[in-house]
Amino acid sequence: MYIIIEYVVYERLVIKMSNNTRVLVSINTIGRIIEIFLGPFLTAYIFKISTDSIISVSLYNIFSYIIITLFSFVVGILIKNKYKMLTLRIGMISKFIQLIILTLLGKKVIKFIWLVAIIEGFSTITWYFPINLFSSVLVPNKEKKDYVVYKNIIINITMVILPALFGAIISEKSFEKTTIIVLVLSFVQIILSFKLDYKENNNSSIRKFKLLDTINAIKKDNNIKEFFKMTFFVGMTSVGALKTTISLLIIIAFSKDFSFGIVTSITYLSSIISAYICKKIICPKKIKSLIYMSGIVPLFCTIVLLFITNQYTIIIYNILYAFFIQIINIVRGIKTLKITNSSIINDSNRVEVYVLIEFMLGMGRIISFILLLIVGFFNSFYMLKILIIFLTICIFLSGLHLSKIEIE
Repeated sequence: MYIIIEYVVYERLVIKMSNNTRVLVSINTIGRIIEIFLGPFLTAYIFKISTDSIISVSLYNIFSYIIITLFSFVVGILIKNKYKMLTLRIGMISKFIQLIILTLLGKKVIKFIWLVAIIEGFSTITWYFPINLFSSVLVPNKEKKDYVVYKNIIINITMVILPALFGAIISEKSFEKTTIIVLVLSFVQIILSFKLDYKENNNSSIRKFKLLDTINAIKKDNNIKEFFKMTFFVGMTSVGALKTTISLLIIIAFSKDFSFGIVTSITYLSSIISAYICKKIICPKKIKSLIYMSGIVPLFCTIVLLFITNQYTIIIYNILYAFFIQIINIVRGIKTLKITNSSIINDSNRVEVYVLIEFMLGMGRIISFILLLIVGFFNSFYMLKILIIFLTICIFLSGLHLSKIEIE
């Protein structure tokens, strides 16, 4: 039944798009499935098998994002003129290897958490970097808005069903056996990479990697300044410690993996509704109002959560957070694709700009997880909620800078 739903949705939404766009949507969907498993569910697993749970979760993410930040420069130099497709496949294969290690080690993984974190960081940067470049270059401008919106809709439909399914399988079987399912999907993703229509330019003498020149060329542009400020706060929030902190809050409130999966599925259902509404109402005149609202509502909900914390308020918070953060993510996704394929950023400096993007994301992520690590040392549930409020304020700040980016 699930496969039929997925096929119908996929056919209606993206079948009329170009081949590269369809393949990129599929690769991103599988990538998100792997990410959700190696994100909230691995976080829950580490939390349960570790004695110093929050500290272990924080250290795992800090190690991982340090590798991502440092390797972004190496990968940028590597793929400046060649090896973009090879790098993407290396990222997919290393993610495949990471899943094999998790399957084989089981609960012993806590002793090798540093190794898994390093592989996670390496596989993430070697996967995301090329896929972001391909999304910018291979998706036609006329399809960019639909690509971002439909990609989010299809991913979220998948995420509504799979977390509950993962939670049920983990509860009935084990985390290791669930990893095998994700392992198969990882292999499918590798196969799909061969369907991308991309001609590699392997002439390394065409352009040199010039990071400082790129910084000097773009630093005076106000749109770029606001873009990178926004990117830092995004690293602090929706792709940083806030996502993990919310997962920890759910794990503490709902002890069973199945319940954790159900709550996660509900939040993704909220994201689908949000993406659909965005598709219908989003326009230049309404974008700023939507961004401001999407920053204020989660902040209000977080303050309520600080004083009234139970299973019901946690579920309500997650639903509203998922709904409004999706609006910001869609607007950010559209503007990122446009700004990285514009007169400001082009083929001559796009790789360097993505290195800078990963660096700013990395700094935000590392700082946010250091804050979570401090909370872990104090082992205070109250401080965990205070951290959520602080990071939710950062959502508003990211939206504030996003609203100042004027590019159509």
